[in-house]
Amino acid sequence: MDTATRTGKIAAFILVLASSTALGAQSHRAPVREPVRIHGADAAQERTVDWALQRFGAAGLADLPALDIYLHASHDGCRGDLGYYHRGRIDLCTKASSEPYARKFALHEIAHAWVEAHVDTKTRERFLGLRQVGNWNDLAEPWKERGTEQAAEVIAWGLGEGEVFPLLPDPPETADLVAAYVLLTAQQPITSAATV
Repeated sequence: MDTATRTGKIAAFILVLASSTALGAQSHRAPVREPVRIHGADAAQERTVDWALQRFGAAGLADLPALDIYLHASHDGCRGDLGYYHRGRIDLCTKASSEPYARKFALHEIAHAWVEAHVDTKTRERFLGLRQVGNWNDLAEPWKERGTEQAAEVIAWGLGEGEVFPLLPDPPETADLVAAYVLLTAQQPITSAATV
């Protein structure tokens, strides 16, 4: 075996070993099929996003699309809101928020990506009927009256720890939230608030 071949095999072995070690070190994270890249986060913000990803994994919803998550110090990065999702990019502007709200908005924006990747038209229509909402994402309608926002709120509730109630018109009963969550995900919610 020549030196170049031996060196190539050693390099390949080291790469496999390093990859295995790195994957083992991250085994506490939720399994995510596509890469999730976090940009501009401080340590607390990164922990919040990691927590949200773990909740998706714990609920059996880890099959997320590729995501780029950007953390901002002000609301300017989120069009004046606390979060924004569009085509694989999430902007979170929750630096000044309490931990429960930062977690809730991370769940909410990641839920948009999950719904976009997994909820088909028939399920969307059934969800709109269940929630008695007339549109999926008509920007002319108030935020709470859009199906896509209600779906993200329901999933964030189902994955959360019960500290923040979903922002929905006419707060629904727990059984209604569970039914909406199950319709969207085909799973039971993992929040302790579902059993109250």
